[in-house]
Amino acid sequence: MTAHSIDHVEFYVGDVKQSAHYYCGTYGFRVVAEAGPRTGLAGARSLVLAHGGVRIVLTSGLHADHPAARFVRRHGDGVRDVALRTSDAAGDFAHAVAAGADAVAEPETFEDAGGRVTRATVAVTNDLVHSFVQRADPAGDFLPGRYRPTTAADPQASPELLRSVDHLALCLRPGSLAAMVDFYQRALGLRHTYDEHIVVGGQAMASKVVQDETRGITFTMVEPDPAGGRGQLHDFLDGFDGPGVQHVAYGTDDIVRAARQLRSTGVELLSTPSGYYSTLSERGIEVDIDPAVLEELGLLADRDEWGQLVQVFTRSPYARGTVFFELIQRLDARTFGSGNIKALYEAVERGRTEEPQAAVPVGAAAGADG
Repeated sequence: MTAHSIDHVEFYVGDVKQSAHYYCGTYGFRVVAEAGPRTGLAGARSLVLAHGGVRIVLTSGLHADHPAARFVRRHGDGVRDVALRTSDAAGDFAHAVAAGADAVAEPETFEDAGGRVTRATVAVTNDLVHSFVQRADPAGDFLPGRYRPTTAADPQASPELLRSVDHLALCLRPGSLAAMVDFYQRALGLRHTYDEHIVVGGQAMASKVVQDETRGITFTMVEPDPAGGRGQLHDFLDGFDGPGVQHVAYGTDDIVRAARQLRSTGVELLSTPSGYYSTLSERGIEVDIDPAVLEELGLLADRDEWGQLVQVFTRSPYARGTVFFELIQRLDARTFGSGNIKALYEAVERGRTEEPQAAVPVGAAAGADG
């Protein structure tokens, strides 16, 4: 397998214009390409948004029978496709299908003066798919001949907050975690790098991580343990009608600036009990950020054997309270903040009490040793 990074993340949404307005107005994305019936995208409207090294695609069905419209009726707005950048889309597709993945779209090449892109797609679970995307020119058009480039604002006009998609978390039904990890190893060629059993409060969950060799692709997978009580993972499974992408984590080089900017534009960051910050020195954590600033912004800090990290989670912007986002700045750390799970649990439990449809970050801090 040659997949080595996240090419883009596609959301199926009820109103593509409204969603684009939200992401551009809060996270600073800009629209760089568009597609619709006039460009050959039958029955749908789609926009490509970019920010730093992150690309997301927003797609809405234009009639009730379009797959995007059916997806939204069942799941609400959410992640449909986590597309993987690859050096051989056709070869990776063939490998995945031979390993048991269901084919969704055979390899197809899109080519014009704007570049050449080959794409093929396989199914994962519950309407989640992975596309293999091979680009002759990584700086070329998003999908030549299908998506039309737009006259976007100068990317240097505002500071870039997001560097990359650091990782994605999948919330799974109880008892399905091992089989999903096996699928990702067989069909996508990823490595199982870490697992952990987590008990917080009356809840218990299992977590496993799969990655490619370069850690450019990382999926954190969590399932509730039936031995524990109902909790936030159950909320996601109920709201999304089954398993799916629970959160998307964006890597940043300056989490303080990013968190302040996002909060100023209306993104709600989850708060953390003040007592959490008094324990940082006891845990041997001394990131180069004033503890008062960490507390002000609700930033969480942790360390592993390689280094330290700082992270913060958002409340879900969606009506069902399902998909949410994370900001993470790595200071050489390779894991995902396992030491923060108790603080996250307390923060999210407060959110559930205040707003029953709050986001669901428990388990998000389980990590990979790379």
